Amino acid sequence: MVRDLKLVFICLAAASVGCGGGADRAAPPVAAPASPPASALPAAAPFVKRMATQDGSKDSTAEMRLTLEGAGGKRAQLDFRLQRKYAPAQTSTFLTVTAPREETEKTLLAFERPDQATEALSYLAGLNRVARLNSSSQLSLGDAKVAVQELLALELDQYAAKAIGREGDGGEAVVKFEFTAEPDRGLAFPRMVGYFRERDQSPARFELYNGRDELAKTAAIEEVKEIQGRRAVTRVAINDHLQQRKLQLVTRDIKFDRGLDDALFTEAHLRKTVSEASRRLIGN
Repeated sequence: MVRDLKLVFICLAAASVGCGGGADRAAPPVAAPASPPASALPAAAPFVKRMATQDGSKDSTAEMRLTLEGAGGKRAQLDFRLQRKYAPAQTSTFLTVTAPREETEKTLLAFERPDQATEALSYLAGLNRVARLNSSSQLSLGDAKVAVQELLALELDQYAAKAIGREGDGGEAVVKFEFTAEPDRGLAFPRMVGYFRERDQSPARFELYNGRDELAKTAAIEEVKEIQGRRAVTRVAINDHLQQRKLQLVTRDIKFDRGLDDALFTEAHLRKTVSEASRRLIGN
């Protein structure tokens, strides 16, 4: 009997130690491991600058091809040369259609300046008149209707931009930015949402919203290449939701920092280029 009582006391003592010294005392709560702090979203400025200046170049000359696929699968194609010069005071652009032959009169001169609406000009040789355009002006390139803004790398400098989140895109982290148009800039898309790869700041895709805040177009960046030590967007797929058309913009060749002359980006050069193209068309 005594032996049995000793065994009971030993068991009770062991149980007391295992429960922290008392059978009625609750076990202390175990703190949950702290979650690692989420990294801060990056500032928009470095992403915008890299795209707006072709990765920090002084100038660029690109041979481009625009392919349009309309209703019923009908396809049309247009080639053009896009020359741009980047400086703190302004970005200058000269666009010339090179094919098909009947479209070669189409030329555009544009100036993007800080804190101002973009100024664009085209020349009508038959009327001897310079037409003054803004970013939202629509241009007919073959069978496609595109805004001036779309030909100027979306004019990201004309927006107030902020990072609003992170998302996964094909297994890769992208930063989501919202672009809100600055007042009185005459932009075709008052609001845009852009997705940029965080690892190298290259663009992944854009959503373009019109004045009624409808999703007008989406642009997927399908290819980015390193050329002459600079990253260049070389293929973009555009879905025009309102016109139900698909466009593909391909950079067939691009060269950087060739020292483009300022005389190229003048009204006089615009008039001369269009007049010569017009004479060639009339002569043949």
